Amino acid sequence: MTTLADILLKGAERFGPREAVADPGGTVTYAELAAGAGRLARALRATGARPGDRSAVVLPNSIAFVRAHFANLLAGLVSVPCDASVTAESFAALAAQACPRILLTDEAGLKRLAAAAPIAAAIEKIFVIDGAGPWSDPRVGSAAAALAAEPDGVFCEQRAPGDLAALMYTTGATGGPKGVMLTHENVLAALRSIVEFVRYTPDDREVVILPLSHNFGLGHVYCNLMSGGAVYTENGLVRVGRVLKALESFRATGFPGTPMGFGMLLDQYGPVLASKGAKLRFCVVNSAPLPPERTAQLQTLLPRLDIMVYYGLTEASRSAFISLTRSGPDHYRAVGKPLPHVELEIRGSSGGRAPAGETGEVVVRGPAVARGYWADEAQTAAAFPDGWLHTGDLGHLDASGCLWITGRLKDLINVGGYKVHPGEVEKVVGTFPAVHDTGAVGLEGLGGLTGEAIVAAVVLRPGHGFDEAGLQRFCLERLEKFKVPARFVAVAEIPRSDTGKVKRADLARLVAVQLAAGPAKN
Repeated sequence: MTTLADILLKGAERFGPREAVADPGGTVTYAELAAGAGRLARALRATGARPGDRSAVVLPNSIAFVRAHFANLLAGLVSVPCDASVTAESFAALAAQACPRILLTDEAGLKRLAAAAPIAAAIEKIFVIDGAGPWSDPRVGSAAAALAAEPDGVFCEQRAPGDLAALMYTTGATGGPKGVMLTHENVLAALRSIVEFVRYTPDDREVVILPLSHNFGLGHVYCNLMSGGAVYTENGLVRVGRVLKALESFRATGFPGTPMGFGMLLDQYGPVLASKGAKLRFCVVNSAPLPPERTAQLQTLLPRLDIMVYYGLTEASRSAFISLTRSGPDHYRAVGKPLPHVELEIRGSSGGRAPAGETGEVVVRGPAVARGYWADEAQTAAAFPDGWLHTGDLGHLDASGCLWITGRLKDLINVGGYKVHPGEVEKVVGTFPAVHDTGAVGLEGLGGLTGEAIVAAVVLRPGHGFDEAGLQRFCLERLEKFKVPARFVAVAEIPRSDTGKVKRADLARLVAVQLAAGPAKN
């Protein structure tokens, strides 16, 4: 395989009649998935789009998402997967940078993105996957005709391994969108190592509820399709009962997830998980280290389960891997050894390589490391100053070469794998009529849940009461759900430096004390 399109094409050749992807609405075989993606790719190129042009995908986890993403790859376009709940404002900022010529979405996405203003002018054609119109925007059309067209061989534009395959958007250091440029070679280098470490086979069947707009979830789709396995996908743990039922009915052998997700399942659905997940061979955990007590709980609940953890970023996917089951309790806080294609170092305060056991910034180099950030030379230069990706994470390597993450240099809040800049939250909260000043931080273990949650502190204007429910509703209307603070607290003052910057550590301590004291009074 030299490009990501080969995953689908070779899969159709080798595993044509086998089940490839399923969702709550149905299932498709490898042959059907390739045929549908190929017909859609032909329609994308018929719009006048050329190899290297960007094409955005705003769809929930589904067969339709996988088909649309591979259609972009077959057409030679650069796929730009977006979160299914992306707001009109966030998409406008992304589109202003990436300048996609095409948008693939559904009726719900179209309605949301067009709610405030016409969808980005750079987009020349919008394909609606599940609708027939009529639509007022002349750019909008149904994808139904393309998907129903008579097969004429699978359309595939030849691309080189070093060509750009996808822009995966993440939050930048300043809170704005940051498009990580991943080539076909970048992604395939990571996938080959993952397939080898996890030991994927054609008999594997994974339930993937992680967002396919992120590398973690999408990577598991790729790995199964490379290996002849199958994927059932839907959106997160919104329908917990249905997900747990799918583990059993889909005969799942794999179930990737986040510490927050597994924590919730262990606390609230442990016996059901043990029963429905009896056939699970492995799980892969990422977004944050899995707390040792959770690892022990999960291993006790499912003794046959191989619990794996990896360290990686969008810019350097799956850089280190470890099986906590095989390594044992002494390594429950570790995140693994570098994979064969990865060079990983710890840089001390002087910028030089730190010895084993000394804490410093984690830096990564190798064929899976991204080319940089789309249309952002400044952030590219800052993150890749010497050919190494400077991750902003703090950690150390032990004598055996195993990586242990101990903290981070950046302000970003890690909400179940989503990276949220506090400035994004503060910008919205600060426009609430009763709020004079605000600051946002991430707190671990809020409400007993594993992982970080966003807490916003607010200084109220004179004469206004504290309305936490009103703040929640206000933010839900203006932010993606994962960016909405889990809690709000009223404080007398936001701690700031002489230059006006929020002192995050001081604010986190203040917020923790306020939450421990109990709810604020109106």
